[in-house]
Amino acid sequence: MADNNRWQTKDVIEMVGIAAVVLSLLLLAYEVRQSNRIAQATTTYEINRDINQFNELGYSSAETAALLIKFRENSPLTDIETLQLQLMARRFLNLWTVQETAYENGLLTDEQIEMTKADVISVMTIFPALKNVFLTLIREQPELREFYVLQPLVSELSEAASTP
Repeated sequence: MADNNRWQTKDVIEMVGIAAVVLSLLLLAYEVRQSNRIAQATTTYEINRDINQFNELGYSSAETAALLIKFRENSPLTDIETLQLQLMARRFLNLWTVQETAYENGLLTDEQIEMTKADVISVMTIFPALKNVFLTLIREQPELREFYVLQPLVSELSEAASTP
């Protein structure tokens, strides 16, 4: 009988230990999920803040607005404006590739990465002068061709190369 009680006590202790491990794992999974949600929200916030700061330049500075109009109309540019255009193109490429990297790391949703790809198309359409710089940068940096969000640019580059 004493042997039977000892086994029952051992079984109860093992069951309590297993339950504690399971509960600990569930708590850990919950904490990881919450941490991932916070990281996603923070990433989205930072990206949107960066975009909004850029947009604010267009409506708060007449000089920047005039420059953006030149980029939109594909007007002749001074050397300084050409440099500004190149830097702006690099800024966009950086922003878009960072977003794809965040997506690959689980920090952006499928919907958000599709919005980024749509942004690439929108910027190409709105600012034709930028499109030419993007295409040059992709020619110079072939690794950019691998980015999903840049596929509209890569397609343009392919079409331009195949056109006699």
